[in-house]
Amino acid sequence: MKSLALAALAMTLALTAPAFAADEINVSKGISAAGAPLAVHGVDLVALVNDGNPVEGFATHTATHDGASYYFTSAANLEAFEANPAAYLPQHGGYCSFGVSVGKKFDGDPDQYLVADGKLFLFLNADTRASFLKDVTGTAKTADDQWTNIKSIAVGEL
Repeated sequence: MKSLALAALAMTLALTAPAFAADEINVSKGISAAGAPLAVHGVDLVALVNDGNPVEGFATHTATHDGASYYFTSAANLEAFEANPAAYLPQHGGYCSFGVSVGKKFDGDPDQYLVADGKLFLFLNADTRASFLKDVTGTAKTADDQWTNIKSIAVGEL
């Protein structure tokens, strides 16, 4: 009986989870309890953007947006995200923005971030962050242009 219930849950999640093109959002493998893969390594985006605090959120405060789950540390942060997701979502699907500028989808580490012009940028590591910082405006524009080209291409195909 237990396996039948798990199979029914898996089928329900498969049929109800929003589909998106290959690797448009940087997510972990598997799904969260909300039925969608976890984005931004579970870090609370509101705390990151507003407080500069890359702290892990909790599954009890989950929002699903564009087929990915996001965790928050509090109901207030969850509500802030749900009221205006664009204010908190990382650029370039949460991939390393410097990597995107050179046509790659590297993992975006929420411990390596920048908030500039009201936008959140994530980076693979301190070196890619430093490279981005050399010309924030120019590299961000290049990344935006490249993102248009690579957004729907699977990571392994780049």
